[in-house]
Amino acid sequence: MRNMLTPMKNTILIITIVTFIFAMYGICLGAENSPQYDKWAATGKMAAEKAIALISKTASKPEKENLIVLTNAGYSEPGGDATQGALDGLVSVTAAGRGRNTLVEIHSDPWTPLWFAVFDKGSGYCTYLEINNKVHDTAAEDFFINISVERIDADYLYDHAKEYNDKFDKKIFGGNEFRILTIANAISEGAPSYVVRSFEFHDHYCPGVNSGILMANYLKKNFPPDDKGYFIQSVTPWCKEDALQVMLNVTAGKKSYSLYHPSDSDIAARKSEFKDVSTIAYRHNKKSNQWEGIALSFVWADTKLPSTGNGLIDKVRDALWYLDYLDKPEDFVKVIKSFELPEDVTPEEWARPGVDPMEKISNAIGYK
Repeated sequence: MRNMLTPMKNTILIITIVTFIFAMYGICLGAENSPQYDKWAATGKMAAEKAIALISKTASKPEKENLIVLTNAGYSEPGGDATQGALDGLVSVTAAGRGRNTLVEIHSDPWTPLWFAVFDKGSGYCTYLEINNKVHDTAAEDFFINISVERIDADYLYDHAKEYNDKFDKKIFGGNEFRILTIANAISEGAPSYVVRSFEFHDHYCPGVNSGILMANYLKKNFPPDDKGYFIQSVTPWCKEDALQVMLNVTAGKKSYSLYHPSDSDIAARKSEFKDVSTIAYRHNKKSNQWEGIALSFVWADTKLPSTGNGLIDKVRDALWYLDYLDKPEDFVKVIKSFELPEDVTPEEWARPGVDPMEKISNAIGYK
């Protein structure tokens, strides 16, 4: 009897596993073809068609290869919906793509209204459309709000900067003016993928995030890690942190990144040699089996660019200026001090609450 039951048990087990696999497969298929997905895929398609039609009325019909699409779809959750289906709808019309850096997914809060911007780098015109979070019927006349078409290519902005003061005050792009202007123009000028990933996560492109990009480039070039990767410690944080996390794959969740926010008095108390230090990078040395580090500062460029008369456009111009210097991080990143951690000491121990890493570095190098 026992021998008869064993095959039966095995058969039941196999049927159970196969049923589970097919059930899970069905769930996955169902997610892609759910009413929620269909709604937002249709919304993305509708937004792209409307954007292209508006640009065509203002200039000429854009060529698909000239289109750059920016959106917070996938992050915004109007009514609690998942909106990543809108990305497929956008792509079906514009042919924008991740591989060509022409489909840009901008990080945002889930409660931020869903928005789309379609930029034609051929004409310089950009259409902006925002979803009305209070309206859930895609056929409603007020489903899209804050619809506008503006010319935003960098050279045009520089030549017409003062004219845009009033437009920016009126929030022609729903408050997303800076992120759209910087990102669209950076991609138009050929920003590499690691820059795109950095400002997608940061949600805009600015000189601050450029400093992190240049620091990451400096470390990859001059301070490469072993298979344990980097440990990054920010002792004076700013926008650079987002680029460092994205480019070097260092995050708090993986216990490879830490920061603290020093007060003015904390910075004033630092030894004069360390006052400009903003970031400490650590790597493991396989030969010595010890950790070593470098304390870094960032020297902001004097671009010598005259003011355009529009503060926001000045920031756009300054951010784009750095694109020509991405392969010259040594011009901006300076090593204040190189050091080795004591035997059996890890960077995490210098990132504990109440621990002053500057004091630890001073002791490690015998600095008084």
